[in-house]
Amino acid sequence: MSPIDSWDGVDVVFTGAGTALPVIFVIIALAMFIGFLVRMVLHENHAYAQIVAHQPVEKGPAAEGEPSAF
Repeated sequence: MSPIDSWDGVDVVFTGAGTALPVIFVIIALAMFIGFLVRMVLHENHAYAQIVAHQPVEKGPAAEGEPSAF
């Protein structure tokens, strides 16, 4: 039922497999993920130090576990 009667002479066509674009996107994604992790660790360390010092972590109303800002 296939319109193809013979597979003789069929060639393989690669589209985009040889370009550097996927590699660039993966590198950018990894850099963003690592940057997110670094920023998260820095924020958590800062927040922990502020809580230990009994100071508000961020401006605004106190969250659960934080000392009052007043």
